[in-house]
Parts: sequence; C-alpha cells; structure tokens
Amino acid sequence: MALAPPRLPRDLQHTPEQVERVGAEITPVDPQRFDRSSPSAVLRLDGHPQPVIDWRTCPSAPLAWIPLRELLLGLVHTPALLLPLAAALGLALAWWWQLPRVGTAALALLLPLALSAIYSPAATTLLSSWLESQLPLASLPGPGAPVVVLLGRGDAIAAATSTAAAAQLRRDPSLSAYVSGDARSTAERLVQLGVAPSRIAGDSCARTTWENATLTAAWLGQHHPGAPVLLITDPWQLPRAARAFARQGLQVQPLAAEPQLSAPERNRLALRETAGTLLYRLQGRM
Repeated sequence: MALAPPRLPRDLQHTPEQVERVGAEITPVDPQRFDRSSPSAVLRLDGHPQPVIDWRTCPSAPLAWIPLRELLLGLVHTPALLLPLAAALGLALAWWWQLPRVGTAALALLLPLALSAIYSPAATTLLSSWLESQLPLASLPGPGAPVVVLLGRGDAIAAATSTAAAAQLRRDPSLSAYVSGDARSTAERLVQLGVAPSRIAGDSCARTTWENATLTAAWLGQHHPGAPVLLITDPWQLPRAARAFARQGLQVQPLAAEPQLSAPERNRLALRETAGTLLYRLQGRM
C-alpha cells in the first residue's frame, strides 16, 4: 500500500501573500508582484510586514502647454528643420528691407550659418559655464539630517543620480531619500544599490521642475519638517532646480551628478536648460 506524501504544517502551507512552493523548498514571493500601496501587502515568513518603498502615483494629466513646449524644443534640437527656417526668415527679411540680390543671398546664408553655432562643442561649453554661474550658494547645514532628493530626468541621468544618492545614503544611515517626478524604477535602483526600502519615498506626479519643488516641499512638511535638502540632479538642471527649491523656503545643498551622455545629448540639455532658466527668471521662480 503506497503511503501518502507528508503534508506541510498549516502555518507553512502556501499563501499568495507569503510564499511560493517550488519543488520541496519554500521561497519568498517577489514583493514586486504585490500592491505597494500598503506596507501590509507583503509579509515575511514570520508574518511581519516587509519594508516597502513609500511611493505615490498620480493620474496622468499633462499640462496643456507641454506639447507646445516639446514641439518648440524639438525644432530647436533639430538642425535640419531649424536652419532651413532660418534661411527662409533671412529671405523674408531681405524682401521686407528691399535688399539687393547680394544682400539677400548674404542674409539667407549668414543667418543659418550663425545659428548653427549653437550646436557646436564651444556653445555647449559656453552655455554650461553660464548655467553653472547661476547655481546659488549652498545653504549652511541645518540642525537635522538632510533628505536626499533626486529629480526625474530619464534613464541615463537617473543612473547617475541614483548612484550618487546611494553613496550618500550608505555613508550616513540616518539619511532618507525622496525621488521626485520619476519612474518607480529609480527608487528600486536605490534598493539594488544597498539602500533599505524603508528609507525611500517618492512620486511620479511632478511634471516640471517647479512641481518637483512644490510637491517635494509639501511632502517634507509632513514627514521631515525643517529638514534641509541634499538636491541631486544633472549639472544643467541643478541651478534652476536649486533656486526653485529655495523659493519654497527650503535649505538646499546642491550636488551635481555627471551622467554618461553623448556630445549631442549634452548640447540638447545645455540648450534646454538655458531656455528654461531664462523662462523661470521671467516668471519669478528663481
């Protein structure tokens, strides 16, 4: 007579929230498979809550002017479109000013030629230096531990900012981190780099640098009132972001993280942030 296979005790039997049965072993379920909205959604084998990232997701609601902004930036970042438009503008100006043929040809050639200089390495260096000069002085360290804040800027920049942030967080276990306006994967990368999930919070709600500042300030007011901010982003956004955060009454300690980017990508960021900095100055946001 065949014997029935032994049964596991009831407290070790499989439940979706706790464990999976794989062959004869009991292995923890990947926390990514469960809703992170509640700390009790993932349990350890001992029944205690598994630490999770405190993450907030907002409904997608793009600002009405963002498509226009992206269209204009796309035009500026595409020489094959911008330079012919500059030549056409030169012809139109020559006609308006009733220039002779030589003057018309010169204007139609020189205007796009001069404009093409903004795509040169020299322009990237010049604009980057000007942006760096806009960086405010770091605030004096406050009485409490700063909160490390990372700003959403895409995968390439997130790789640099999360590496820099993880180094700060490993160096000082009293620090916590907030990821503003980025994908959850950036926060999860901090975990992969050795930071405990319980020390990380963030949101995918902020759509602009100004919203990075205002939403982070609101979160800090609830969870870390009065704490200074160790602000980490790329060197091109950092001056504008640091001043936007300071406008919220926060003590800001800026820290630039240098991403691995190609020369055209660095040029695009320099052009974009120069335009953004000038716009924020007109709006009184920095």
